[in-house]
Amino acid sequence: MAISETLRRVFLQVATLLTAALAGCGDSETPTHPLDPELARASVQSALQAWVDGKKPADLKPGVIVGDSGWEQGKTLTAFQILKDEETTDGSNLHIRVLRTFDISGAKSESRITYIVGTHPVVTIFPQ
Repeated sequence: MAISETLRRVFLQVATLLTAALAGCGDSETPTHPLDPELARASVQSALQAWVDGKKPADLKPGVIVGDSGWEQGKTLTAFQILKDEETTDGSNLHIRVLRTFDISGAKSESRITYIVGTHPVVTIFPQ
């Protein structure tokens, strides 16, 4: 085989590898895990209301996972307010700000927290 033919084959192999490598680069407008903002908001509302009602995270419907250590440790949530104008998204998750009111030994205590909520393949709710 002539040198020019060998160089041509090497060039084609390199070009093919570069094309394949670059095909995966760049911004994609489609998130890896699609977000349903309405489902995310409704899920946070339902989960926090369940907490106020004295339920446990395990009592939530299947397909909803909550990882809030305060709830798991038995803190008493007496009220909450979802702060809709402070909501943001990263495309795959909704970041929902919540003002929570706790009863700690008969005293009222408030805290603000951001929950990161995903909706695919299951609903996940975790504090930031």
